[in-house]
Amino acid sequence: MGRPLEINLLRTFVMLVEERSVTRVARRLNRTQPAISMQLGRLSDAVGRPLFEHDLRHLRLTRHGEMLLPYARQMLKMHDDAYSRLSSEEIAGRVTLGCPDLYAAFLLPQTLASFKTAYPSIEVTVRCALSAPLAEEISSGLIDVALATRMPNVHPNASVTLLRREPLVWLGAKSGKAFREEILPLALLPDGNLYRDYALQALNDVGRAWRIACVSESIAGMEAMALADAAVIVLAQSVKVAGLHRFNEQDGLPSLPPVDLVLWQRKPGTFPAADHLAAHIKRDVGDISVS
Repeated sequence: MGRPLEINLLRTFVMLVEERSVTRVARRLNRTQPAISMQLGRLSDAVGRPLFEHDLRHLRLTRHGEMLLPYARQMLKMHDDAYSRLSSEEIAGRVTLGCPDLYAAFLLPQTLASFKTAYPSIEVTVRCALSAPLAEEISSGLIDVALATRMPNVHPNASVTLLRREPLVWLGAKSGKAFREEILPLALLPDGNLYRDYALQALNDVGRAWRIACVSESIAGMEAMALADAAVIVLAQSVKVAGLHRFNEQDGLPSLPPVDLVLWQRKPGTFPAADHLAAHIKRDVGDISVS
């Protein structure tokens, strides 16, 4: 190989593998499809081997493409980590991040830890609340960034980015019997939570009787009720709790619609510390398949 493996070409290559679509990669990079194809050709020339099979409409890696992929991902991570670390010392400040208790417990720990490593001079304060009050707080300037659930009739005065769509699932104790009770016992969050609204609407639509056995402002309280086989709960599919089993229509519980996980940011481009936290959350929590 006589040419260097350029970072921008490797990034396009990895995006193509993940997206499996030249069109989507072109849209993400704000480039034309021929330009993406040219970049792929330049990388193939540098490697000296074709990386994809000839038909780009059905992207499939060649043997050499499969060999390059793990190296490309590692090189991109090292490049991005080095870039962030070298630039982070110049960025300082305070950011207030709002999010519901569920997301604070299950989605953000690793993200906040990696952000602290990359930006040690930025101080992050986390404010836990339901999405509706978070919308009011970001609109009034009390918080800078929020990870929230998109809700009808809730429109914060902030920039809104769709991160991903989260399927909702019913959960109860493994080998438990609560889900079989004639009147289904539920442990739910307080009024104003979309998970709660969707669960009750789904049960009403199929005529399943229910009762609220517990209202908890924390996920821990709901989990405790479910683990004790005292109630069934609704959580995002990505949440994994040891000791809980997922139920579906075969268990007599109706399917649930997904929710949109969104990022709200007050005045993007105004506060560098908040901009970097928002970008970090988009990278770690976002799903590249949503648009």
